[in-house]
Amino acid sequence: MTSTSPRLVQWENGTDLVIELPLAVDIATVWSKLVDSETARSWFASFTVDEAAASTDRDDSENSDAEDPNPAITFDLGETTLNGEILSCEVEDHVLVELDDFGVLGVALLALELTDGAATLLIFTQSAPDVESARLKAADFGPMWDTHLRLFARVLGLDVAEAGEEELLALYADLELEDSETDDSEDGANDI
Repeated sequence: MTSTSPRLVQWENGTDLVIELPLAVDIATVWSKLVDSETARSWFASFTVDEAAASTDRDDSENSDAEDPNPAITFDLGETTLNGEILSCEVEDHVLVELDDFGVLGVALLALELTDGAATLLIFTQSAPDVESARLKAADFGPMWDTHLRLFARVLGLDVAEAGEEELLALYADLELEDSETDDSEDGANDI
């Protein structure tokens, strides 16, 4: 049964809420469902990407040293929209977006080899400038993101562990903090 695994990870430039979700589905299938606007309606919200404006700007900038603009993305939440821009996207690898109300969010996909077939580890991140901000974002938004990720797994036809609202609120109110630099230096210290 599929279940989420959340934590906070402190990096050189901030702290991320990280939610991992193993999926017993190959990366190509996960990616195709992740980036399909109609499928997204089932687990988050349908979206549109304004690539035309970005490519028009790119054509104009070919004659200058200006950087390529990031495509705009708009999620249709029914009575309102959620706007942002795509900061980075590599097919079947990751997408990084900055949304007006949530900051920088990322989804990365890693291949997992199982004895009974291919699988994917979906890694969701929400960035914050420091530990305290990350804890606040985790408490405020973590249960929502967790629920949407579980819905995404169900879209893929997977059996997902149930989690009630109280359970999620308690979990995201007190997440473990990992320090990515400490973990790396400890590993290196043991090798000496």
